[in-house]
Amino acid sequence: MNTRLVHLAAAALLAAVAGTASADVVFVAERDAFNALGTIAHNSNFDDFGPGFSFPGTPFTRGDVTYTSDENLTVGAGAGFGIGSLRTLISNDYFTGLTGTIAAGYTLFGFDAAVSSGPVDITIATNQATYTFDGVALADGVSGLTFQGFQATGAGEYFTGFRIDTLGDGYLPGMTDVAVGVSPVPEPATGMLLLGGLGVLGLARWRRARR
Repeated sequence: MNTRLVHLAAAALLAAVAGTASADVVFVAERDAFNALGTIAHNSNFDDFGPGFSFPGTPFTRGDVTYTSDENLTVGAGAGFGIGSLRTLISNDYFTGLTGTIAAGYTLFGFDAAVSSGPVDITIATNQATYTFDGVALADGVSGLTFQGFQATGAGEYFTGFRIDTLGDGYLPGMTDVAVGVSPVPEPATGMLLLGGLGVLGLARWRRARR
């Protein structure tokens, strides 16, 4: 194999490595489609806290998700906010954002959410990047809940945390049925290396045939 063929093989390898370095998070709008992406390890809710308000503690961990808001609060039926009318949700008593961390290794993260009024901004953090979804419309918790699902698709990428911000004081967000899991992520390098290798072998055979 001559020097040109070696350079072609090296270029294919570099392209494959570059393809694995990109980070990305994909939004999934339906829970059934989300569940089909991989294996769900935990699907946690807060129904056991019942109606009204409860304070589960800060921080509070359930299902490999640790809730780290300024003061964790569960909101159930009969509370002053309608977001917990259908299901008891976890929220933040201080109206300063609903925050949490996610145990390492999960590539699937989803939840049902509601907000008392207005849009929310959802920030998703991974070990490689931070993604912000601005102006997300959520149900009010009285008529229903809105599913928000995310899949980390970058090679070696997994979720580390999240944040839900509202319009400010008086606007209360909440979440339940918080799911984390793992999905098989195809390695783009594998296909690129195979194609590059086949191309180099084909070129070498063509050159030999000409001789």
